[in-house]
Amino acid sequence: MKTSWNELKLIEDFLLANTNSEDKLLMEAHQILQPHLQESVYWQQKTYRLVETYGREQLRKEIQQVHQNLFTTPEHFSFSERIKRFFSK
Repeated sequence: MKTSWNELKLIEDFLLANTNSEDKLLMEAHQILQPHLQESVYWQQKTYRLVETYGREQLRKEIQQVHQNLFTTPEHFSFSERIKRFFSK
């Protein structure tokens, strides 16, 4: 099944709350009348969640790398000691 650009734009506006209440209501009615549209909305929501989860995991990995670098490399020893002292009070 191929989704048109117009349909994709409507779905994105609906999901990202870029529409007014009348358009939102109209979109909900379209979903009831057109089951394929409801399925497209479902898969677009799922895609957004996957992208968000992936982004969070990537950010978590980057933060962990910075943490590892700051607290294990010799050139950052004085910084890590100051931070440890700060939190030990």
